[in-house]
Amino acid sequence: MVQTNLYSGHWFSLFHVGIAEERTNEEVEFVCTCAPLPDFRKVLDLCCGMGRHARALANRGYSVTGVERDVGAITGARELARGPVYIEADLRDFQPAPAVYDVVIIMSQSFGYFDAATNRELLGRLASGVRDGGRIILDLWNPEFFEQHQGARTLEATGGIVRETKRVEDRRLFVRLDYEGGGGEDFEWQLFTPLEMRSMAESIGLRVTIACTDFDAATRPNDENPRIQFVLQKWERQSH
Repeated sequence: MVQTNLYSGHWFSLFHVGIAEERTNEEVEFVCTCAPLPDFRKVLDLCCGMGRHARALANRGYSVTGVERDVGAITGARELARGPVYIEADLRDFQPAPAVYDVVIIMSQSFGYFDAATNRELLGRLASGVRDGGRIILDLWNPEFFEQHQGARTLEATGGIVRETKRVEDRRLFVRLDYEGGGGEDFEWQLFTPLEMRSMAESIGLRVTIACTDFDAATRPNDENPRIQFVLQKWERQSH
């Protein structure tokens, strides 16, 4: 199995803590549009970090369970606000009860960490936790963008300068971060085109209803935007 990405406390302080509320609101508005109340009230927020989406959805009336493996992040989420229920767990080990959720969300490129077989198996487990007609919303890296934007660049994060180097190889994105003052981290993801996501989804009883970018269902993925959003719907069983 490909080694899963490990996010340090330094990474959280640089890239997660200072995310603007406007960005969170835009992303949550997309979730609410794709999974509106009252039909999609029970939400599972996987890899929830410090709970920015979970809190915003709870404030809008959703019943939210957040799952996060990082102890510091989930401790921070619990301290920030009441509303969501938080579970400390690695997504590789987490098995939702059958058909208990209306919608599962995985935001901020937190899917695709593993090899292709493990990623498919994980998505299948999540699908089993969604009711018939329920949805899975994925916010991922866009392969079309990163194939055109490989190489190194310097980022000015809130806590310092970061040197980022990225490459695409065998349908995977590899990213190296080197921090000002020393130290660094390596990450990788399996990338999915709309066609590839559709094929994987259909093999486990899901269908792609939306493939878009910029959190706008009407905007098709393109090489100018690094993120791609998929909305997957679980097939409804026909009653006889």
